[in-house]
Amino acid sequence: MKKLMYPLIVSAFIAATVMPASALAHDPKTHDEHQHNHHYDPELVPGLDKQQIRFADIEPLIEQVKQNDLFRIEQVGSSYQGRPIYRISVGEGDTVVFMWSQMHGDESTATPALFDLMQKIETDPEWRASWADDITLHMIPMVNPDGAELAQRYNVQGIDVNRDAMAQQTPEGRMLMAQGRVLQPDFGFNLHDQSRYYEVGNTGKTATISVLAPAYNHAKDINGSRGRAMQLIGDLGAVTDAMIPGHVGRYNDTFAPRAFGDNFSAMGISTILIESGAYPQDPNRQKARAVNVAMLVRALDSIASEAYADVSLEPYHSIPMNNSNSFKDVIFDAVQVVDGEHTYRIDIGINRSSDARQNGYIREVGDLSVFPAFERHDAKELTYKAGKAYTIPDEGLTLSHHEYLNLMKEGFTHFNGDARILSISTHLPVLVNPRSIPGSRPQQRQNATFLLQQQDQVAIAVLAGVVIQFN
Repeated sequence: MKKLMYPLIVSAFIAATVMPASALAHDPKTHDEHQHNHHYDPELVPGLDKQQIRFADIEPLIEQVKQNDLFRIEQVGSSYQGRPIYRISVGEGDTVVFMWSQMHGDESTATPALFDLMQKIETDPEWRASWADDITLHMIPMVNPDGAELAQRYNVQGIDVNRDAMAQQTPEGRMLMAQGRVLQPDFGFNLHDQSRYYEVGNTGKTATISVLAPAYNHAKDINGSRGRAMQLIGDLGAVTDAMIPGHVGRYNDTFAPRAFGDNFSAMGISTILIESGAYPQDPNRQKARAVNVAMLVRALDSIASEAYADVSLEPYHSIPMNNSNSFKDVIFDAVQVVDGEHTYRIDIGINRSSDARQNGYIREVGDLSVFPAFERHDAKELTYKAGKAYTIPDEGLTLSHHEYLNLMKEGFTHFNGDARILSISTHLPVLVNPRSIPGSRPQQRQNATFLLQQQDQVAIAVLAGVVIQFN
């Protein structure tokens, strides 16, 4: 593969101007857009549209791959609890591309995307032939299967595998570093998920995809391999511009000496971090999944044709930075609070866990006018009211949905007593003996359970972050 003639180390400022700014990533002269438009609507493998992917979800697909002579599959390691970790390979070229996903067990989006990519490789022989003689592609679609089983970031030792590149205290980390050293890839794709609360700059748009060419030293210098990663990311802008315009951010490139991306970058691998995030009305991140597939397809095209070599560094550096923890799930604007002799107005911001029925909490109160939200309510005509506790009678209580709504209208938001004698027939969250329920003044980190009244009538009930509106 032709290598770009970069100086060994250049400053970030100089590197940003090495090539002419006119060579933009989305310039049709740098890539045949018409030829690749069909890549922007990839076909997704069924059965993987879910928030959490576990090994059992991909095991049948791995068995199918084993029966397909097109792919070469090898078990390259085992997790701490003995689950197999597979590497799937295709192509016979001199340029080596390595992709891996779900090293954080609760970051599932890119794992289905890798199987979507395999499906395209299998079902589109013309496209496959355009690069398979130039590229050898290796994929590990689940680095941390134990963490995936528990839906947690860490492996079962409680170690962040992506902070184990130096110490290699985890079997998953040792496996991944061994693969990096054995394969000696030219390009590496480090596939992760990010918080749904990330914003693209101050645009009010979610960062559905964030990218980074990781630094290889504290000075954040740009050498040849890192420069090529930046150029390739710039070329991938054609995909994101077409599929999610305005929803792409760039990660901070502070050097992380324990992280795999930074260590692989230091090993001379042109490393591309792709982080999948939220998109409106898409709780399972299927939009980000489809964009991942399209980006990986274009990356293979660009690497095989060396189209990325004609892209300057300007498109990469022009990607807006991520604004972390900017979004709120819900914001109520200008709520009136009456606290004894004091009356004031505040905005109330609420965040939810992935299980919004249980763990919604008040993220912030005050002036939240600068923050975007997935759901926003004009509450200037509403007054905050702390919810009351309904005591479960000794003979027990059958709580129907209709009765529950009536209790809310009477000012009750939660229950005290023996939960075992409460029979529930509603899809709404039911809080029994909850902790940290707001009092007369809503506070940060409290359970997001309260009422909003209009002219002494309950207009909105909020139960653990779930919003119920009354007509």
